[in-house]
Formats: sequence, structure tokens, C-alpha cells
Amino acid sequence: MTIGSDITAAEFVTIQNKAESLLGPGSGPRGYNQTVLSSDVFSGNQIEREQWDLLKTDIINILYHQNGQVPNIVTVNRGDLIQYGAGHPNTNYNTLLETAIANKFQIAASQSVLSSKGSATYTGSWSSSAQFTLTVTFATADQGRYFFNSGGKIRITTNISGGSGTAQYNSWFNFLNSTGIRSFGADTDPIVNYYTLTNSFQIYYQSSLSSPYSANNYRLEARTNVANNSTGTATVLTLRVTLTDGYVDPAVSPHTPSTVLPIDLVDGTLTISIEELKASGIMVPSGTFSITGPSAYSLSVITTS
Repeated sequence: MTIGSDITAAEFVTIQNKAESLLGPGSGPRGYNQTVLSSDVFSGNQIEREQWDLLKTDIINILYHQNGQVPNIVTVNRGDLIQYGAGHPNTNYNTLLETAIANKFQIAASQSVLSSKGSATYTGSWSSSAQFTLTVTFATADQGRYFFNSGGKIRITTNISGGSGTAQYNSWFNFLNSTGIRSFGADTDPIVNYYTLTNSFQIYYQSSLSSPYSANNYRLEARTNVANNSTGTATVLTLRVTLTDGYVDPAVSPHTPSTVLPIDLVDGTLTISIEELKASGIMVPSGTFSITGPSAYSLSVITTS
């Protein structure tokens, strides 16, 4: 490729394939399953202005989904000579698509919808652990791919309220408030995300409370119903929430004074809330960006010990 030379049909196809792999069904961790307007051209054929226009529209739809903005993109006018350089569509379009591929799981706030999928609560006291499991089911593996590829997330919020105000309760209360919402998706973490999952639980978030309660921790794990989900063949995602209370109160017998309360207990109401963040927006010049979410959410009770 040199500035001043004409581009070939094969080079147009290479650029168009990048757009189609993102906006269309794609494969593995790429593909939104939306309508693709552009198409390949056959070798030896002249590339018409209309073909550049359709490719431009596809690129706008990809980037608008990702960041909510229409990109600075070259327009082809009738009679233009298409060569190489930043002012030509092939170079400009390819650059924009490489950026879009790098940000393929990104989703603009304006192109998404957030909905509650339920919550589980436990009211009482516990001293060792509290655990909750969420099972998310997709009708097909491809629907799971499209959901996560387009920026979909499963969001978990854990908090505690209404306790007796002991130092240990206050420590959990402040910690969970600061932890906030923890999301799981295709880009949750470079090490543990939807496409790195197996059928064994992997930790995607873990944090401990501050001293003197550093033996207490909060852990989020995920697994799928397949041994290797690198290509997105799973239909079931399981998320597990574990609060571990490893702290031992000095007042626990045989330590004294044994009348000091609480005797290593956490009380109050523990609540775990589930939300779904799903792609939903507009397409250019018309239409909607539509994704099918999970077919079912199954929330367990919170078990304690």
C-alpha cells in the first residue's frame, strides 16, 4: 500500500469483513448480531460510491453503540479517487474499525438499558459465612455471546442494614457500601471474564475488610456449563457470592470477659440485589439496536453459618 496507488477489491473486503464481524453475528467474542448493510465486492469489480456509503453507515452504527457519538468519518463523493492516506475512506475506515475492535465490549450509557432481576435477603445473625448463588440461563449459546459481546453485564450489589451497630457490623456495613456494584461481563477482568470461564468456579472479585477484621472477606465467583467457554458455547452462567467472617471475637470463651457482646456475630438484614445491563439503542439511519437478554434468572436463598 502506497500513497497515490489505487486500492483493490480485496482490500475493501478486508475492511468490510472487520465491520461485519463486529456488527453482524460474528464468532466467539466478536459479533453484535445486528443488521449489516455493507457487503463484499468481487475481485476486478469497481467499488461504487454506494458501497462505501453502506460501509460508512455500518461503522457509524458500531461506534455509536460503543461510545454514543458519531465518529469523524470520511464521506465519499461521486467522482472521488480512492487512494491511501488519512483523508481517504479506506485508511480512515480501517483506523476507526481497529479502534472499534479494541473496544468491542464497550457500550455507551445512552445505548443501554438497566433492569432489576430480583434480590435475596437474610435477616438474622451469622458468624462464619453467608453465601448466595445466581443462575443465568440463555436460550442459545449465541444469544449469550451477543448479550456479552454487545456490552451486556450482570451486576451484583451486596449490602447490610439494620444491625445492632457493633464494631464488626459497622465494619461490614462500611465495607459493602464502599464496594458498591460489581459487574460481570466479557471484559470484567483480563484474567477472569465470560470467555475465560470453565465449569469450575473462578474468582473475579475478592477483597478483605480492614484491620482488625482483615480475616473477613467478600468474594465473587463465576462458572459456566461448559469446560471451555473461549468461543462462547455456554448457555448457563452461575455467579456465587460469599461473605466469609474469619474474625474471632476476643470475648469468645475461653477468653475473657465472656460477657462482652457480640460473641463474634454479624446481625441485621443482608441483601443481595441483581441487575441486568443490556444493549438497547438506535441504528443509523433508522431502526433499533436490539439484543435478547437471558431467558431466566434463578436466585437462591442466602445461606449462613
